[in-house]
Order: sequence, then structure tokens, then C-alpha cells
Amino acid sequence: MTDTATMPVSSPDFSPQAALESRQSAAARWAALAILSWMCLPIFTGQIYVCDDLLNYHLPIRQFYSQCLANGDSFDWIPSLFSGFYLTGSGQAGTYHPWHWLLYRWLPIPTAFNIEIISSYPFMLVGMKLFLDRQLRRSDAAWLGAIVFAFSGFCMLRFLHPNAVAVVSHIPWLLVVHDVILRPEGANRRLRVAAEAGVAVLTASQILLGYPQYVWFSLMAEIALCLGFTTASWRGVQVLLLIAVLKLVGLCLGAVQLIPSMDALAESDRTAMPAEFFFQFPLTAPDMLQWIGPFLTKTRVFGVNTHDLGTYCGALPFLLAMVAVCRVKVIPNGSRLVRVMMILGLIALWLSFGKAGGLYIVQTWMPMIGKFRSPSRVIVVMHLVVSVLAAVGYSYLADVSDVNARVRRLPRVIAFVPWISLAAAAGIYLFYPPKLVAPWTLLIIGPVLFFLAVLMLKDMARGKLSAGFMLFVAGDLAAYGFTYEALSNTQTMSEILAKLDQPPGKPSDGRIIAETQISENDVGFDGNDYLLAGWQQADGYDGLLPDLPLLNHNITLAGLQVSGVKWVINKGHHGTISGLMPTSNRLWLEVPHFLPRFRLTNQFTCVNDVTEAAKIIAMDGPVEMRPVPVIGDIPLQRVAGTPPAGTEASSLGDIELLSDRPGEIRLKVVCNTSQLLVASERFSKSWIATLNGKPIKIARADVDYMACVVPEGTHQVHFSFRPESLLFGRWVSLGTLLLLIAGVVVRLRILPMQ
Repeated sequence: MTDTATMPVSSPDFSPQAALESRQSAAARWAALAILSWMCLPIFTGQIYVCDDLLNYHLPIRQFYSQCLANGDSFDWIPSLFSGFYLTGSGQAGTYHPWHWLLYRWLPIPTAFNIEIISSYPFMLVGMKLFLDRQLRRSDAAWLGAIVFAFSGFCMLRFLHPNAVAVVSHIPWLLVVHDVILRPEGANRRLRVAAEAGVAVLTASQILLGYPQYVWFSLMAEIALCLGFTTASWRGVQVLLLIAVLKLVGLCLGAVQLIPSMDALAESDRTAMPAEFFFQFPLTAPDMLQWIGPFLTKTRVFGVNTHDLGTYCGALPFLLAMVAVCRVKVIPNGSRLVRVMMILGLIALWLSFGKAGGLYIVQTWMPMIGKFRSPSRVIVVMHLVVSVLAAVGYSYLADVSDVNARVRRLPRVIAFVPWISLAAAAGIYLFYPPKLVAPWTLLIIGPVLFFLAVLMLKDMARGKLSAGFMLFVAGDLAAYGFTYEALSNTQTMSEILAKLDQPPGKPSDGRIIAETQISENDVGFDGNDYLLAGWQQADGYDGLLPDLPLLNHNITLAGLQVSGVKWVINKGHHGTISGLMPTSNRLWLEVPHFLPRFRLTNQFTCVNDVTEAAKIIAMDGPVEMRPVPVIGDIPLQRVAGTPPAGTEASSLGDIELLSDRPGEIRLKVVCNTSQLLVASERFSKSWIATLNGKPIKIARADVDYMACVVPEGTHQVHFSFRPESLLFGRWVSLGTLLLLIAGVVVRLRILPMQ
């Protein structure tokens, strides 16, 4: 008699299908781990990623943020940029995001900076894996889709914009929690409540990262999923209303960043930009060739902004996506998902063509969203679509249940793609301007990859799927990403500082102008990297540039002097500014007789027009001011004020700087008579001032700066940056957080046990 306990048991775990899925999943995990490990190498070698905006913008402001956290200072106002700048309103530092706070509060700046950049990729990878697991119920397909999205051409080329990638990394997780709410079958009580809270928390997390354009792209994907998977019933309407309320809760939870961003937008130069500004950098018809040719031109794209225009998503993923689209009617699992993704992808592609497509024009009519530029950025949604379609196509072909049928199901169009890729490479080589064409060794890479990919798909359709399949997918994307400058340019902090060609003086001498004014009305942005060495810039680089009529265009010697500028970079139009003096360093020019940061005057001219005030300041020679016999309550208007010619500052009074911290300035002022105290700290409606503890009015002085009246005697003047937008945003965020916590507790108690 046979012992039944020793008999082999038939189990799905030992089926050929399960073995194949397990083997491919393991290969995908190892491939993803290898890519992430390579990205993490600078953390262990003391290097910092420094390509383009990483060094020119993100690292300097994060160094300031880290120093403020260590010193207990406010980080909302950065004095070293634009002679003072609303950093929280700009949003690019993500100063109120808990993850950023933890990193920069407890870790050295190089380590924190690298971890911030890299952490988005594993977060995105896991989120996409979970979403596709729920949709396809196949682990290896989910891993493939996750790799394709996390290491897509867009996400790897956008490496130099960590906030953008961080916002995008939330998209798969938002799709997961939406899917749980839309299809709660099998989800227990806690999972459903966690999903509901997750919609709000993830939305708030995106907003706190300070890049609202990508929050808009995320919303597009979420809307597509919700509309595509909602049942046409009253129950479906209720679910959509619930999700809409949860998104609104997320907006309120992120109010501490959202409201200051709206405030900063209103004060920035973007409000005055012509319509053409918002249509810059669209995709063009030639850019579509990138889908089948990763290295056609020297910039990889048909333009100069590689990170904006890159569309390559890998050879195998592109072909697998084609399989999913061509076989959507017969796909047993995921046909609805394919249709939803196809519609989303077509809308995204339509928007990416900008003005030429027409649909993007409608977007520019929308409040706040209409101020987003670079239509090509919406291509990130296309990469999301391709990754999902590739996972579906893989799942369809990897089914080993019917080999003969699967051979017939491989679309014939797949075989033509490598030849089209070869024709595109030949056409670019023969007819495109030679100075822009990539070397032939790079041109041929695309056709070779696609020929190999077709062969692998044919083998796959016959039931021959090796572990090299996943390695090919990951290696293709990794080679495309790691050969881009953003992931190959690293330096240590000491190397960064050593390469800075600094002015011939000390940062305490005065401010600098470090941007290049190419012509009278064109400014080229070099970056804020001089902030790393302690210099204070009167100009700067940011996505939301403040309105600085005195220094943005047509810079004059007088404008530099009243701005407290000591050194000007000797590039572009700067060399033609009359009165600047050469220095021992040919890269820098010196500003003679520049005014101190804080000064007193008893004569000034009141004007209501910025242009007129700038002309008064820019006049050659001494400025004849209209004397004012009694300095009373100065109206809140623009004031152009300088010490009268031949007057020594000491005869007007004395100023002692007691405290100078970000957003907090304390002065001891001794006046012989009533004086106007002028501070070359950039004016903002959010500055408040007190005289001996009592509020006083602040006027706008010297076009861009601020001033207040100080009566005769010895006084303490306190300037404090207190934006109402930030205060209101804090209260809204805090109140919403408490309500959300209470709501989660209530939901856990009243939902029936399951």
C-alpha cells in the first residue's frame, strides 16, 4: 500500500508556467538591482552628481536648506539669491517635504543629495511592480513593466531634475491605491482604508515636492484609470466622488507648498511672459524617430534640450507595446487596460506637439496649469503607457499554454520595425546636416537592437524564453541612460569648489553678478554654484524668476552700485557697461563705489513707475534729489533714494548690524535727524518691520529693494519675512492632517469586519 503522504502533489507552483515566471522574475530583480547599485556608487565614493541643474541650481539651494536646519534658521527666504528670494514659493527645494527634512537634517549634504536623487527610482520601481501585479497577476510581466518605466528614457534623462522624477515616482503608487478603491475585491478593511488615505497622502507628497507641472501629468493618468475602470452605475459615481474628495484633501494637505507657490507665481516674471514662452520645446515629427533610433543625432534628439525631448523607451518594450496594441481584441487578461492606456497615450502625444497639435493651446487657457511650459514634458505619460503596454504584451506572449496559436499571434508588422529603424538611420546620415549627425557607430545601434529584439520575440512566441530577455531589456535602457552626461558626471565637494573661478576678494566684500547678460534683452543662465563657496548673488537662476527690473536687463553701473554689487562676471554684455574696472582675474570686473547693504538718506524722489525709477537711478553723474523738509509717513510706493552727492553717510547717522539671519534682520540705528533707512534686500509684500517693537511701514526703494523711516535718536529696527501665504498654508495643512487622521480612525471603526 502506497503512503499518500509521500505521493507527489500536483500544484501550480511546480507547473512550467510558474517556473518560467519565477525564473524571469528573478532575472528582472537582479537586473534592476544592478542598475540601482551602479547609480548608488557615488554615495560610497564621496562623489556628488553635478550635471547641469544638479550643480547649478539644486545643490546650492539644498546646501542652504541643510545649513538652516542645522542652525535652526528659517529656510523660507534665501538672502544669497536675487538679493533675497522666496525659496519656499519657488518650491524646487521641497523644503516642507518630510523626506527632504529627514535627509538634510541628519545626513551630510553630499550623502543627502545623492540619496534624494536616487531614492525616487526604487520607489517608482516597486510602485509600478505592485500596480501591474494587480492588473496582470503575473510577476515577471510586472517586473518588466516596472523596469521599463523606472529606467525609461524620460526618467533617466531627467536625472538632473530630481523634483520632476520624484513627482513622477508617485504615479504608479497613486494608480495602485486608485485600483484598490475602484476594484476592492479581495481587499480587506485596512487595505481599503489605507488606499483611501494613500490617495490624499501621495497627492500631498507630490505637491510638497514643488513641481506642479508633473502633478498635472500624474492627474491625467489617474483620471484615465478612474474613468476606464469605473462601472457605469450609481456605485461607480460614488467611487469617483470619493476619489475626487480624497484628491481635494491631498491638495489641502499640501497647502503649505501649494499656496506659497501660487503667491510666488503671481510675483514672478512668468505672469508677464508672452504666449510663445509657454509653447517652447514641443515634440516634432522628426522626434518620433527616437522611438526606433536612440542615437540618431549628437544630442540624441532633434533639438538642444535632450532631457525635454528624449522619447526612447527601449527596443523590446517598444515591440512588446506594439504586440499589445495589435492583439488588444484577443488578449485574455488586460484588454481593458490596453484600451485605457492607448487613449491616454494618444492624448499625451497630442499635447506634446504643443501649438502645432492644437490641444495644448486649450491647456494654456487653464488657471495656473496654463503657466506650464515645454509641451514635450508630457511625454512622461507616453513612457508610462509604453511600460504598461509592454508588460501586457509580454504577458500575452509568455503564456506557454498554446505554443502553436502563439506563433500565429505575433503581429507581422513587428518584422518591419528593424528595417524602418535602418532606413531612418540611413536617411539621417545622408540628408541631415552632417555637423548634427551622430557617428555611424552610434547610428547603427538602433537597427542592431531592433533586429535582435525581433529575433527574441520570435523565440518567445515559440516558447523559448531565456533569462537573457530581462537582461536585454534592462541593459538597453541602462546603456542609454548611463551614457548620458547626467549619470556620468560626478565630483567631490572639494573638486567643485576648486573649479570655481571665484572673484578676487572675499564673499563678505559684497554681492556678485554671476549670470551672463548676452545682450541688452537676453540673459544666459550659468547657475548658482558660487553660493556653495559663500558668495551672495544679486542675480540668480530659478524656475520662477522674480521680477527684477533693475538688474534683469540693461544693467547699468548705478543699478549695480545701489544693489551692493562688488564683482561682475566678465562675460557677454557685461564688458560694455561703462565704469566697471578690470581686476587681477580677467573673468571678473569690479564695481567702484558700490553702496552698503544698509544706508541712510534724508533726500529722495517718490515715483510710481518702475521705468521712471530705474531711469533716475541709471542717470550718469550725481542724481539731483528733491529735498523733503519733513520725513513723515512714507506712502507704500516705489522710492528711488541714494545719499545726496557729497554727503558722508556718517553725518546722517550710524547703523550697526545686530543680527543677519535668513528672513530676519536686526539693526541698531542712530540718527541725528529723521532719515530713510534703505536696505538692499529685495522688496516683497511679505516683509514686515518694527521700530523698537512697534510696526512701521515698508516702502519700495531703489526699484527692487525696501526702506523705512527712522526718527531721530537711537532705535532698533527689525525686518522680518512673514508671508501670509505660508502662514495660511501651514494652518490649512495642519488642520487637514488632523482631519485625515480622524477620518482614518473613524473609517476603521465603522467599516464592517471582513
